[in-house]
Amino acid sequence: MNRQLRVIIVDDERLAREGLLLKIHQDERFKVVAQCASATQALESIDQYHPDIAFLDIEMPGLSGLELAEQLSKDTMPVPKVVFVTAFKEFAFNAFEFYAFDYLLKPFSDDRLASCLNKLVASFFASDVVLQHHKLDELLSRKTGNSIDGFIRNLEVTSGGSMSELQRTVSMKSGSEWIRVKLDDITWIEAAGDYMCVHTSDGTHIIRKTLKQFEQELEPSLFPKVNRSAMINLSKLTRLTPNSNGEYMAQLTSGDSVKVSRKYKFKLEELRKNSP
Repeated sequence: MNRQLRVIIVDDERLAREGLLLKIHQDERFKVVAQCASATQALESIDQYHPDIAFLDIEMPGLSGLELAEQLSKDTMPVPKVVFVTAFKEFAFNAFEFYAFDYLLKPFSDDRLASCLNKLVASFFASDVVLQHHKLDELLSRKTGNSIDGFIRNLEVTSGGSMSELQRTVSMKSGSEWIRVKLDDITWIEAAGDYMCVHTSDGTHIIRKTLKQFEQELEPSLFPKVNRSAMINLSKLTRLTPNSNGEYMAQLTSGDSVKVSRKYKFKLEELRKNSP
């Protein structure tokens, strides 16, 4: 991880707060941003600092740690991971029913706290990796028209070619072999039973793939769906022609006409208007 995790400590006992603060302070992966003596103070601090983690005592005057955790799960975005700190074993056993990531049973050892902190770091690291993957996938799709999965597949099946060439292609399995098709050569794609027909300037490829898989691999602003079973290359669209039942026909540069259902018409017009 390349950031410190922000921590808030909530306990009505000052010595308990300070003791936990000293132990957490020794781990540079964490930064305690607030100490609170009540749930009311905690809500104010959480709203101000947006901590990643909240160490909550359960037995406190007023709103208990369990009630605070339940309220946070409903009213706070993003919700901090909750670690309950309690001297009562009966509460500890029920902690996970109240949105707890972990619990520390007082008095807890340094090893037990270290185990909890390590699990927290691992959890946030995994979440950060997923978030970065989504951001990279979105950026790659926007820049190249290809998803991470599609880009990796291109790398796996290519025997040469520059990076810029890979960015403008999509790989697919035709029969028993993988082929790489230029995105600009694809006119439109339609579902045909368990197969997909990929219509290109060189002919039609019959692919064992789902439309959903193509949606994940191709940038939707470049290859939008026009009905439940078809998507088109927006750059190949010449005009939209209405038909008698309120739907439209997308006329493509290849001479093909593809039905555009009313559900997708307005989105297609917006994409076309905003396309370079």
